[in-house]
Amino acid sequence: MRGLLLLLSLFLVAPALAQKQGRALIDSLVAELPKAANDTVKGRLYRVIAEEWFFSNIDQALHYSRLGLQHVTRMKWQRGIGVFNASMASAYSDKGNYDSCRYYNLKAVAVYKTLGDTWNLASTLNNLGVAEQNIRSNYPAATRYYFEGLKAAEAAHENYLIGISLDNLSGIYRIQQNYPKALQFGQRALAIRQQQHNPDINAQRELAAALTSMAALYTQMKNYPKARQYGMMALAEHQKVGNPEGLAKTYGNLSVAMYNDYRQKIDYALKAKQLWDSINPRHLDAVSNLANLGTAYLDVVRYDSLNTIPIQPTDRGARLRLAGQYLNAAIRLSADKGEVGDQAYFRGNLAELKALTGDYKGAYLNFRAYQAVQDSLYSQESKNKIAGLEGQREIELRDKQLEINRLAMVAQQRQQIALLVGVGLLLVIGGLLYWQNRTRKQTNTTLLHLNQELDEANQVKARFFAILSHDLRSPVANLISFLHLQRESPDLLPPDQVARHQQNITDAAEGLLATMESMLLWSKGQMQQFKPDVKMIPVATLFDAMQRLFASVPSVRLSFDAPDGLHVATDEDYLRTIMQNLTSNAIHALKNRPDAHIQWQARPDNGRVFLTITDNGPGVSEDQLKSLYTNDAAISSKSGLGLHLIRDLARAIACQISVHSEQGNGTEFRLAFS
Repeated sequence: MRGLLLLLSLFLVAPALAQKQGRALIDSLVAELPKAANDTVKGRLYRVIAEEWFFSNIDQALHYSRLGLQHVTRMKWQRGIGVFNASMASAYSDKGNYDSCRYYNLKAVAVYKTLGDTWNLASTLNNLGVAEQNIRSNYPAATRYYFEGLKAAEAAHENYLIGISLDNLSGIYRIQQNYPKALQFGQRALAIRQQQHNPDINAQRELAAALTSMAALYTQMKNYPKARQYGMMALAEHQKVGNPEGLAKTYGNLSVAMYNDYRQKIDYALKAKQLWDSINPRHLDAVSNLANLGTAYLDVVRYDSLNTIPIQPTDRGARLRLAGQYLNAAIRLSADKGEVGDQAYFRGNLAELKALTGDYKGAYLNFRAYQAVQDSLYSQESKNKIAGLEGQREIELRDKQLEINRLAMVAQQRQQIALLVGVGLLLVIGGLLYWQNRTRKQTNTTLLHLNQELDEANQVKARFFAILSHDLRSPVANLISFLHLQRESPDLLPPDQVARHQQNITDAAEGLLATMESMLLWSKGQMQQFKPDVKMIPVATLFDAMQRLFASVPSVRLSFDAPDGLHVATDEDYLRTIMQNLTSNAIHALKNRPDAHIQWQARPDNGRVFLTITDNGPGVSEDQLKSLYTNDAAISSKSGLGLHLIRDLARAIACQISVHSEQGNGTEFRLAFS
């Protein structure tokens, strides 16, 4: 078996040449050699030419590999030296010169290990395994090289080389008749190659090779239907890529898989022989095909005594002579190549042939040689060595997996710590942002409250001045009217009316003074953050204050009705101002009415106290009452801010005001306290 040694980065060909295949490509590449721009390009051309010859003419492949090795050695190009040493080894392997194959492979391995080239190292180790397998059938050494090659291929992550290693290991277990292991490795190799969705011709060749190996395995297991199935699949793939070596191997496998269909068996074997004779008659599979061809003629003699099978020659003696020629040729080639296992198997068949011809001595000698080799090849010691190598491989894989798991766990722990630190930082940042936002909200809320308080203070101050102007206007107007009358027409009044008029002036001045005192008292109370001071106030005290304040009002009769001991819970200054404004408004409404009457009443009802002021004036319109219910009602320049102030002050002390008015029948204002 030959491993692929082509370096992608080392042996590129021109795009125009890459479209050609087979002999046409080789001729084109040879024509390019004299035109090579430098030594490196020339070395690449030698390698590609040798690689292409491997599929059709081993001698030419060896020739160009030797030329390439000489060229890169003069260049002192280490990677090229390794590649061409491996190429020389592959050529000698295909020619059956396994000592030379082993020599050049070992030189290539030394170069690749120095360069750390795992790709080519894996390929060369597989070639070394092939050499050990075919030199005195040293299967333990071959298995060791195959496992080392598999390890290097896995390190290179190269499925192509992994497939080659698995395929070679399957072959070792097939030879040892350990069919479960052989199937395990063979199926893995085939699966890898089937997964390579790559139109590259090398990938197609290796898929065909894997199918051929599976056909050979099922043939040895005597599962001939499966062997024929895989053989036909392999035959189709080899024909696609034009691989004569693969076709020769597949025809040889199909020959054995035909079982007792001797006509087909011999036909396939002859096709394989024809191909091998033109490619490499000393190839291991070529020698095996010769032996199988001889065995087929031997079986025809043994199982077709009536000569019913239409195979030439039909003579029994001629058939035995053909069988002997093919078997002896296979034994001779095996001996020249140093192959022990195949040579012994061929001698076993030759022993049976000798017995049929009556040469019992020859039969005995050949059988003894067969038995001695069988005992050594398939001894328990060899099997134990191979099992030990496999066990060592499994231990290495397990240790490697444990190390990978440990590193993954360490990485996971580090990742978890990093995540925890990150989460902690995010929580701290989130906490700081939350605290900052909450602090800002609290500050904004405090500022909003302060702004609201400032706005309320400004509004109260405006109301306060409005109240002053409203409540002081009427007493001042009355006082001015009395003074004008006294100054302009003092003689119009008789002496008794003069005395009474002076008394009215005095009462008006005292009323004005009382009003000013009340307003000052109220304003002083408002300076304490402008909040009502709720106390239990006797209703009689409130009525007495109203009676004294409006005692000098002419032509209006005021009456007050309240149960003894009745109290109301409220701010005295706020309520007195409300009552004063309501009384002033009623007096103003009763102006020029001859029977003007205003009545204040107080009564308790279901835990509440109601204060009612009633007049017999003309009534109040809806437009005039809007000031009690809406903030945006228009303010009349004549009426002032009375109802506005009443509304705001009543709201401050939680006093509910209701109005009932009829045009021409008077108005009733009701104050309700809880």
